[in-house]
Parts: sequence; C-alpha cells; structure tokens
Amino acid sequence: MIDLKRLRHLTALVQHGNFHRAAEALHLTQPALTRSIQALEAHVGAPLLTRHRTGVEPTELGRLLLRHA
Repeated sequence: MIDLKRLRHLTALVQHGNFHRAAEALHLTQPALTRSIQALEAHVGAPLLTRHRTGVEPTELGRLLLRHA
C-alpha cells in the first residue's frame, strides 16, 4: 500500500517544481523530502520524477500516479 503522506509530498514537489520550495511548503527539510520521494520510487519500482538543474517534472508513471492520487 502506498503511504498517503508520500503522495502528498510528490504532489507538492510537482506543484512547486523543486525540492527546496516543496520542502519549505511542507515544513520539511530537503533531505527528508528527498528520502520520502526515494522511498516512494522504491515502492513503485521506477522513477517518478525527472530531475533537472532547474527543477523536477513527473515521468509518465509519476503523472499516472498523480492522476490517481
């Protein structure tokens, strides 16, 4: 079962576009948010985000998961 807290973290990350702003909005540290997203990706067995220097964007699987979240 997927942890709803981690889905909220993924949603915030996609909405804010980068780890720093999403972590601030969620009142988390960046490392804590990173670990949460990594755990979610490990659970589903695939990357949910494409990471760029300018931010992040969801992969196809990430978009699918967000649509059903």
